Amino acid sequence: MRHWAVAVQLLAVGFYVAFSLLIPTSIGFWLDKRLSHEFPLLTLIGLGIGTGIMIYGVYRMVRPFLQEAKKEKGDKGQDNG
Repeated sequence: MRHWAVAVQLLAVGFYVAFSLLIPTSIGFWLDKRLSHEFPLLTLIGLGIGTGIMIYGVYRMVRPFLQEAKKEKGDKGQDNG
């Protein structure tokens, strides 16, 4: 049962990555078209903001897995010594 919970959490990470990049970039693209910009400045700004949001969010979502792996590694090291 635990494997399903992990799979669902990882699936959520995938959706989070997609939407955190897609939404700000789409808003920037829409604003560029609305303002008739030739250079896609607002699209690139949206992509940058989305990338920042994505990195922070993925780190927060994956941190429990990293802490658990570190804890398990520490436990195995104590068993051997």
